[in-house]
Parts: sequence; C-alpha cells; structure tokens
Amino acid sequence: MRILIVEDNQITRLMIGRSLKKWGYDVLAVDNINAAIDIILSEKIQFILTDWVMPGGNGTILCHYVRALNLPFYTYIILVTFLDDAQSAVQGMDAGADDFIRKPIQLDELHARIKAGERILNLEKELQENNLRLSELSDKLIAANEVINRDLKMAANMQRSLLPASATMHQGIAIDWLFYPSTQLSGDIFNIFPLDNDHIGFYILDVAGHGIASAMQSFTLSRILSPDMGGSHLRFTLPEAPHQLLIRSASAVTSRLNRQFQTDASNIFYFTMIYGVIDTLSRSIDVCQAGHPPLLHLSQGRAAEFINDGGGLPIGIIDHAVYGSTQFSYQSGDRLFLYSDGITECESPTGELFGSERLRHFVDTTRDLPINEVIRELDGQIRTWHGSDDFEDDISLLVLVVA
Repeated sequence: MRILIVEDNQITRLMIGRSLKKWGYDVLAVDNINAAIDIILSEKIQFILTDWVMPGGNGTILCHYVRALNLPFYTYIILVTFLDDAQSAVQGMDAGADDFIRKPIQLDELHARIKAGERILNLEKELQENNLRLSELSDKLIAANEVINRDLKMAANMQRSLLPASATMHQGIAIDWLFYPSTQLSGDIFNIFPLDNDHIGFYILDVAGHGIASAMQSFTLSRILSPDMGGSHLRFTLPEAPHQLLIRSASAVTSRLNRQFQTDASNIFYFTMIYGVIDTLSRSIDVCQAGHPPLLHLSQGRAAEFINDGGGLPIGIIDHAVYGSTQFSYQSGDRLFLYSDGITECESPTGELFGSERLRHFVDTTRDLPINEVIRELDGQIRTWHGSDDFEDDISLLVLVVA
C-alpha cells in the first residue's frame, strides 16, 4: 500500500518514512499542502498521514480538500497533532479525518493505527466487489462483521491498558478492580491518583451508549481527569500564592465537567459519575454523585451502607445543574466499592436484575476475604447469574481498601 506523508519537519518526515518502508509500505513524502494536492490529483493515494499545523496550510484543509474531490475510492486520513482537547478532535473529524495520533509519535502506536486503517480500506474494497456480486453479498457481510468485531475486541484490550494497575497502593489506600466491556468498546472508565502529599482523587464514570463514540469520550475524560495532563479540573492556584496547589472539592470538579460537556442537537453526549477526594490527614472523604449508582461503604463492625446524596443529574444534561457532595470519615480496614449499573442491572436468563441489595449483601458477607478473593468471587457470581460471559452492558468495579 502507498502512503503519503505530509510533514514540514524534515527529521520527523524522514523518521516516519524510514519506519513505513521498513514495514513494507510504498512511501511518498512532501513538506507542504500544495505538493500533497499535486500528488493526490495525479496518483491513486488511499492513505494519508498528515501533520495538523504546517506553514501555508494545515491538515484539516487537506482533509476538506480530499473529501470534496469525491474520489472513486476511499482515502484514509490520520491527523498528527499536539492537540488533545475534545473540541480539536471534533474539528478534525468534521473536516474528514479518520483517526488521530498525538506527538511525540510512538512508532508501535503508529504501526497499529496504520494497520487498522489498512483493514478498513481492505474492507471497503471488499464491499465494492460484493456490490458487483449480489449473490455473494450475505457471506461477504458476515466476514466483514467478523473483522469489525475482532478489531473492536482488540481496541477494548487497548482501552483496558488505561485503567490503574491493580493491587497497588496510594498513601495507604490499596485498590483492586473488575472490568469487562460489553461486546463493543466500553464507555466505562475509572482511576485513582495522588493529588498532593495528603489527598487522593478517585472516580468512576459511565458514558451513555456503547461502542467507539462512547469509548473515545471516556478516553478524553480520562485525560482531563489526570493530574499528569495538568489537572486544572482537579487542582488550582490563587494569584497571591501561584506555587501553592489547592485541591478542588468533589462537587466543584463535577460542576466544571458539567459546564464543559453539554448535550445539544449536534452532540448527544452525557455521562454518570462519582468523583471523590480522600483527605489522608483528617481521614475523611468528600464525594459527589452525578447520576451514578451510589458508592458502597463497608466499615469495621457495621453493615455495608450506600453513600447517597440524592444522586444528582448525569453530567451534560442541564448547563446550570447544582451538584452537592457528602463527607464522611473512614478508618483502617474500611472498603469503598464504586461500580457501574452494568453490575446492578445485569440480567439473569429469566430477566431478573442482579440489583443493588444483592450487591450490598455480597459486600457484607465477603468482608473477611482478601480483596482479590472478593473480586474473584463477584466475578464468578455475576457470570453465574447472567448465564454467559457475554454482557449487554459494561461491567466495572473499583474497590478502595484502607490499610
């Protein structure tokens, strides 16, 4: 397959071109938009890897131009960019890009994305041939569906790598988790991270819907909610003390996300979420619930109880929604269970829901087991309850254990 590289930086252009040739691709490389257009008009180019920002024009202009040509074959376009905000992603997709890869480029990731695009081009070619052989259309569509499902499962495994490492500890808080995407990509994501020497942030969220769109949104949110990416939603400074990081409350973080992500006619997007801040000095937790199933708190000598502040609205429904929070204390040995509705709404073969009370009873009766055994037991119970390993909704559970 021939790939056109459009990159104004000579070193980057040579590095990418050398790698593509090593992988067996025929490579053309130019340093500006006008030269790229000349090649596209004179030769059959089905794969373009273009930088977003370049002198004399940018990658989105090239995307618009290629789509406006209405070529008799499909051209797959990957945008290379430093940008990582949701608005830029939407702008690129609207311009006609098929995929993104961010700088600095990781060659393994680039190879994987090119292979994925190549599979899509091959699929498009197969479908064109199938239109000429109507009698074989059914068999070809089945084969195409298998390819798509296989790719989605591969992408789901890649998404799993975004989750926190299990059996790790943050400032005296150990974690473990359970995660099973449905047959498509997951809209669920969760994480736990230090905010400073005395505070830990944690969340679980569930983007509405399933598949690629939901997974992309959950990936975007995971980046926004990462201290490593700047963490302005999580922490802030005052003008009079610019070097002192202050921690935003759980309700403040949730409110900021709600203002940023709003559903409208062109963007039907909302998600449920629990966000919490652990103060390890006062041994207290501030938690905000935005339309998500309530957190389960298991304390020593007490029955497991739901921490429910009324639930709140999912994020993205109403622009000026008000989010409250709940504060409670914890002690050594306590366990916190955050979970998606894929667990409580998991159906048995007869249509009965697993339910929140059954989950609470399970947490109570397994309080003396090590947390890894609790995870294994719940995994087995849900599979037995459902009667299969194929779930209609994403299954996710994050457990925090106080040492």
